[in-house]
This record gives sequence, C-alpha cells and structure tokens, in this order.
Amino acid sequence: MKDIGIRELKAHASDVVRRVAEEHATYTITRRGRPVGLLVPHRRPPPGDGADAGRAWDRLLRAADAVAADGRARGSAVRELARSRR
Repeated sequence: MKDIGIRELKAHASDVVRRVAEEHATYTITRRGRPVGLLVPHRRPPPGDGADAGRAWDRLLRAADAVAADGRARGSAVRELARSRR
C-alpha cells in the first residue's frame, strides 16, 4: 500500500484512480503526514447469504487496524463506526 498526500491526489486524481481501477493499486491518503483514508479498488460482492458482507467488514477492519498500527493515526474511525453498527 502506497501513501499519497491529499495535494498529490488532487493534482493527479485521474491517474491515481486509473491505477486503482486497472492495476488494483491501493493507497493510504494522508494529510500533513497522517493517514486519513484508504483508496482501494471496488469489488462487487457476489450474491450470497450475508456471509460475504461479514468477510468484507473483516477485511475493512484489518485494513483499518494496519493504518492505526502505523503509529501516525490517532485511532480507527472505521472500528468505531463498525462498533456503533453492531
């Protein structure tokens, strides 16, 4: 996963989005050196019984934990959102 500053993302948005779509690149978006979001390829979940959604949440939470473990983040907003929805 590559880091990309918000200014660089703004300046090169079309190219970055193309890389995400075509090369399945993944970015951690930073503001002033701190992670603030993730830019990941969109994958449509196959129809299922809801287990797919659970696996998707698990992947999202693991990604959020990786960002939080980086040491620059204050905490995981994704984890707090997931807790509030359970």
